[in-house]
Amino acid sequence: MLDYKNKNISIGVINLRCNNIFSIINILKDLGFKIEVIDKKKIIKNDILLLPGVGSFPKAASFLKKSGLDKEILKFAELNKPIVGICLGMQLLFDQSDEFKKTKGLSLITGKVKKIPLIKTTVPNIGWQQIKLKRKNFLIKESLNLNYFYFIHSYFCLPKDQKNIMSLSKINNFNFCSSIKKGNIYGMQFHPEKSGKSGIKILKNLQKII
Repeated sequence: MLDYKNKNISIGVINLRCNNIFSIINILKDLGFKIEVIDKKKIIKNDILLLPGVGSFPKAASFLKKSGLDKEILKFAELNKPIVGICLGMQLLFDQSDEFKKTKGLSLITGKVKKIPLIKTTVPNIGWQQIKLKRKNFLIKESLNLNYFYFIHSYFCLPKDQKNIMSLSKINNFNFCSSIKKGNIYGMQFHPEKSGKSGIKILKNLQKII
């Protein structure tokens, strides 16, 4: 699995201290990327910044603010370097979440995080769903259109600008944004590190978004 083309690509992985990040770290290392775990304020000098996670939006947002990492993430974004959010990490890219209480996010993407409606759906949404691509991009290639990915979440992202949506997924008759891109900012509601070969293909493509 090791790709020596990736050996000089450094990925900073934000440890929100409320989730297990070891599985994605191990896969990225297996793919040949250099990994730095970041859990305190520092100048971020990596090529790519990754926000993974499953957990509480308010708790994660509070950690970023108290540690000062929120400001460092915003500085990194201003350098036009890629930031990739996974699950909770994707939600943190937005303006605010309604989880437990209204909580401010990083505001890198305009929009809100809302609870999955209970009508005709099961919450939390746990399991495999297809993604339907809406935009061409370097991270999620057209060959992955309609492939199945693993989800575990109770909230979904509602971007203000629909043009930023990369893919949609469906729970029964409820469509939601399953991946997003705005400039150098990427987000996936699903977990590529838990999605088998299709997820590995996405993580390999991280080298193409620099």
